[in-house]
Amino acid sequence: MLVPIVETERLILRGFKLDDFDAYSALWSDPEVTRHIGDGSVKSREEAWTSFLRHAGHWQMLGFGSWNVEEKATGRPIGYIGFNERHRDRGTAYDALPEVGWMFARSASGKGYATESLDAVLQWGRANLGAVRVVAVVAPDNIASLRVAEKCGFEIAERRLSLGRARVFCVRAL
Repeated sequence: MLVPIVETERLILRGFKLDDFDAYSALWSDPEVTRHIGDGSVKSREEAWTSFLRHAGHWQMLGFGSWNVEEKATGRPIGYIGFNERHRDRGTAYDALPEVGWMFARSASGKGYATESLDAVLQWGRANLGAVRVVAVVAPDNIASLRVAEKCGFEIAERRLSLGRARVFCVRAL
């Protein structure tokens, strides 16, 4: 499946290209960026490569996935955002829900890019996935991401452990 292009006022959300890998790997090697994601550790280049390839697999196998986020003004990749299904420990209440997640470079922080791109992704989801509920799983100390989720209409459903770490489960309908 071809990854659809979604544009906002300042951003282009598009499928990943091989040329994006260095920027993607750089995101995953920055401890400040990764501290709230997964187990909080950085990824080696090899681990980042496996994760990078997962994005293409999502679109091919599931018809949804993540987009590379690029600044229109500079053409620079600044992060990624999208839907995923990782079959991870989210609990039975969330097993059937698409999960939405995002990750942005420090240089993109504080500019509203996460909110702008999440709003666009949720609009795409409504048009293409239907009127389903989606979940965002956020670290409780990731105040910036919790604010983004709130601005985009997510409500806190519960706080609990997931994979041994405290998480906030935020849910909204598309």
